[in-house]
Amino acid sequence: VARKLEEQQEKEDIRMNEQIARNAEVARIHAEKELQGMIDSLDRSNETIAKYLQEYQDFASELPLEKRIELISDLVKYQENYSKKQKTSEKDPEIEKYTEEISEEKIKEMMQLVPVEDVYVQALQVKHPIID
Repeated sequence: VARKLEEQQEKEDIRMNEQIARNAEVARIHAEKELQGMIDSLDRSNETIAKYLQEYQDFASELPLEKRIELISDLVKYQENYSKKQKTSEKDPEIEKYTEEISEEKIKEMMQLVPVEDVYVQALQVKHPIID
């Protein structure tokens, strides 16, 4: 009986090892296919980039010197504006914290200090001075 159990255990171990080997082979095949797809995608991207780079170089070589200088100065201005916007967007969280600190009660108090009707009448008087 013990011998039968050992033989049965050996067969089960062999079967499990074969199944593990098959699963590993399937996983390897899937990984190879996925990697090949990624490589193909990168190749297509590189071809597209090379195409547009060549078009850019052809275009740039045809431009007169004055136009090249103008485009470069435009690019510099754009980059300066972009960096300024980046700096101000980095400061925005501080402004948001400050505005969040002002409670609704404070806002209501401020609104009560200047009645809306007075503001409306004053605005109309600027436009139409005959209103009292």
